[in-house]
Amino acid sequence: MPEFIVRIGTSDGNVMERAFTAESEGALREELRGREYHVFNVRKKSGLASLLPDIRGRRSVRMKEFLLFNQELAALIRAGLPIIASLEILLERRKSPVFRKALSDIRDRVRGGASLSEAFESQGGLFPPLYASTLASGERSGEVASVLQRYIGYQKVMLELRRRVATALIYPICLMVLSLVVVTLMIVFVVPKFQGLFSEAGADLPILTRIVIGFSATVTHHWEIILTGLVVAALGLRTWLATPIGRRMLDRVSLRLPIIGGLFLRFTVTRFVRTLSTLLSGGIPVVTALSISARAVGNSEFEEQLVGVERKVREGGSLWQALDETGKFNDIAIEMTRVGESTGSLHEMLQNVSEFYDEEIDSRLNTIMALMEPAILVIMGVLVAVLMLSIYMPLVQMYGMGT
Repeated sequence: MPEFIVRIGTSDGNVMERAFTAESEGALREELRGREYHVFNVRKKSGLASLLPDIRGRRSVRMKEFLLFNQELAALIRAGLPIIASLEILLERRKSPVFRKALSDIRDRVRGGASLSEAFESQGGLFPPLYASTLASGERSGEVASVLQRYIGYQKVMLELRRRVATALIYPICLMVLSLVVVTLMIVFVVPKFQGLFSEAGADLPILTRIVIGFSATVTHHWEIILTGLVVAALGLRTWLATPIGRRMLDRVSLRLPIIGGLFLRFTVTRFVRTLSTLLSGGIPVVTALSISARAVGNSEFEEQLVGVERKVREGGSLWQALDETGKFNDIAIEMTRVGESTGSLHEMLQNVSEFYDEEIDSRLNTIMALMEPAILVIMGVLVAVLMLSIYMPLVQMYGMGT
């Protein structure tokens, strides 16, 4: 049976990581919940199998596809169709085999007496924990369609945020690829031709030219070894990042990177705040909402700090003080959270905080893009200039000797 690395919380507030074996991730989650553990994260233990393609298909549902599903589900429920009939209709419209299989299992579970939220939660991490909790709040209040609309709004905002980031990165990435292609072509095709010319002339080559020619010869004659080394290094890095230590190291470094670290932090914070606001607006208690929101941030270091926030709030502390002690939230966010707690409008204030962070992300992203584009152009220009100098310096010397 496969082995999993699980981050669990015990009833006394301790958080730990342990290894378990189980038939599947879903079965393991059910077992741990039965033992009264709080499951924060389940990750399949890496090994040789993790380096190979998954022949069963990608175990995930695209965010856009999930958004369309929720829009259709909300419309069918508002029209008065029963849940099972709605799932039957939506099951036929799904193109993804992974999604279709999950929906078939969800329909069978609901038909067997399970609630819709329990059926989605049983899918072993295929769907966000926020979604099952949102459905549960709607089932308790009898307003499933209304809470689905709130979740749809949340999905649209997160998709738009991702779209803005992806759009801003298109040009710099294209510029970097073009730079690499130009430099590679010069090293592989242009430099070797001049090397033959210099050898026939017997010219005394400058040190810069000798370095470039040596590098070009290494790349052209040993490209198989270099390519193999790069592939092995990439697979090794991927395997290491799949471990708890590697993942935590990557999460820690990403928040501390110069310039872009602040962007990663703001994106993580706005995801947490928006998730928390969505859950609170659905009537979910603060402690439970904090637990779910912590798992939605996508950064293990920040998640552990939020687990500490949850513990302090559970013990009677105020949310704004616990968030302030993490050092990850700015003064405006802390003050707005404090006002929301004191006035009983916490979810509305958190929504304002998330909008404030969205504006900061836009501003920071525009600044980074404004700096990145000329930086890439300068680096590209320097590389091309070095290659051209290494070629033309010997030609100038040979011309001078000839005259």
